[in-house]
Amino acid sequence: MRPALAAATLLAAALLAAPAAAGADAVRGRVLYESGCVDCHAESVHGRAHREAKDFESVRAWVRRWGANLGLKWTPAEVDDVAAYLNQRYYHFACPPAVCSTTGAAPSPAPGLAALRDAPR
Repeated sequence: MRPALAAATLLAAALLAAPAAAGADAVRGRVLYESGCVDCHAESVHGRAHREAKDFESVRAWVRRWGANLGLKWTPAEVDDVAAYLNQRYYHFACPPAVCSTTGAAPSPAPGLAALRDAPR
């Protein structure tokens, strides 16, 4: 194996094993929502004129409440992920930076991988 390829492989493995950055993951939230919630209601529940959710915290409270009602046993991080997804997709409320620091944008590639990809071979 060429040294550059070996280094790239090691870097990629280390980055994948590193803990996730702080903040909710709206992509994972979408998967959780679609697997646990979408069977009971359609988009219309989020788009109706008289929504129950008035801010991000109330979106999170609804996710927590219905997750518990359905016995989903979501962790607080999973609740945040689903709330972040719903907020990003439907509500667009101000979101606490500690929760939504990584949402609202497409997932960025791991640092350093783009440089390795674009490096001359």
